[in-house]
Amino acid sequence: MKLSKLSLIDLHCDTLCEIERNKTSLLQNDLTISLQTVEPYQHYAQFFASWCSHRLDDEQGYSTFLRMSDYLDAQLAIPEVAARMVKVTNAQQLTDAWAQGKHAAILAIEDARILAGDLSRLDVLAAHGVRYATLQWSGETCIGGAHDTETGLTDFGKQVVCRCFELGIVPDLSHTNARSAQDAIDLAMAAGQPLLATHSNAYSIYPHSRNLRDEHFIALRELGGLVGLNFCRPHLWDPQKETVTVSHIIRHLEHFLSLGGEDTVAIGADWDGAPLPEGFSTIADAQKLANELCRLGYTDSLIEKLFFGNALAFIQRNFR
Repeated sequence: MKLSKLSLIDLHCDTLCEIERNKTSLLQNDLTISLQTVEPYQHYAQFFASWCSHRLDDEQGYSTFLRMSDYLDAQLAIPEVAARMVKVTNAQQLTDAWAQGKHAAILAIEDARILAGDLSRLDVLAAHGVRYATLQWSGETCIGGAHDTETGLTDFGKQVVCRCFELGIVPDLSHTNARSAQDAIDLAMAAGQPLLATHSNAYSIYPHSRNLRDEHFIALRELGGLVGLNFCRPHLWDPQKETVTVSHIIRHLEHFLSLGGEDTVAIGADWDGAPLPEGFSTIADAQKLANELCRLGYTDSLIEKLFFGNALAFIQRNFR
């Protein structure tokens, strides 16, 4: 395939947190994502997650989200940025942005504890353009237990999942534990609504607590959801045992494909939020995954699905 024509929809990065904290720009910075590093892609859309340190309490986390949302809007209003990237909240806006030769920014939150027990805050998030909400990050919160606990969703957490369905905000299972994930899946099955795991690898390949169990991958597939391959080095393999490379990403991909995931797997690399495999330093290096898949004989159509087709189809189905 002509890699110069490769497009990319990435489901998760922490770049917004970094540029807001350091008061730097999307236009040019020393991070993995800037408007320079995304130049290799013909069409590009990025979900920007708003995350806050656990040194902050839930109320401070909510204030941090509001500040980050405003910072993203201010960045996208800079003429040099506005000429190249626009904020979108639905499929039509994404199609329009690409038709105008612009990249797309989509807002998300990581760690719904920032709701601090106030369900009405989800309406505020929706008004800011949030399209998915990662339910947990770590520990036990008002939402429930994360991957480093064994606690399921709280009653409030279950209310959050159901209200997300009503608002068109997709719950994200990355960082959940098996019990919390199953609680959310049960609610999604009952409502006929999709779920995401925006940056999660296969537990069967590497049993890190952050990785996704097979039965949960299958459930997300059946719900019409997406699972984003995470490039986070410690979630791909034990870096103490061997150097983590693109081949480890492919091991997780191949396992998900063996579970019938051709239309389910996407990219959610966790740019600017995690240590990357050898040879990966910016988002432009995601092309190295495409190169290796080409070398291994993967079809152009499957590579295109992985890099943007599956995510685009999900957006067209669910973001209206």
